[in-house]
Amino acid sequence: MKRLKAMMTIEAVIILPLCLMISLLIVWSGILLYNRTAADYALSVAVIQAARQAEADNDTILKLAGDKASELLNARMVMMEEASLDVSVDLMAVKASYSGRMRAPVLPAFGDGLHFDWKINISRKSPRLKEAMTVRSMHNITGG
Repeated sequence: MKRLKAMMTIEAVIILPLCLMISLLIVWSGILLYNRTAADYALSVAVIQAARQAEADNDTILKLAGDKASELLNARMVMMEEASLDVSVDLMAVKASYSGRMRAPVLPAFGDGLHFDWKINISRKSPRLKEAMTVRSMHNITGG
């Protein structure tokens, strides 16, 4: 009977940390997926809203896209390090890109020794449509 209890203890010592590590990896993967989705959404919304202001000058569009992207990213991103946002506007398009790093420890008890570095790099681009082009495009879409 004592031998059976000892075997169960040894199995628990091996299996519990393994299960804990796998569970934490699943949680960190979920956070990474959430961050990628949040960054994608923020850049898409910022670029689309800026592209709608096609008649405005480049500086106004640049400020609008940068402010909107920063607002959405600051409200949604979780545990990101070294994040950078780059927005550019030219005559034909509005472009935005975001890059950041997320450090996920394998087991928090081990400190900085064991960790994963996951990087997120996302970029979005939208054409600047002039008012007449927008009306024409909408007219073509509706089949009129």
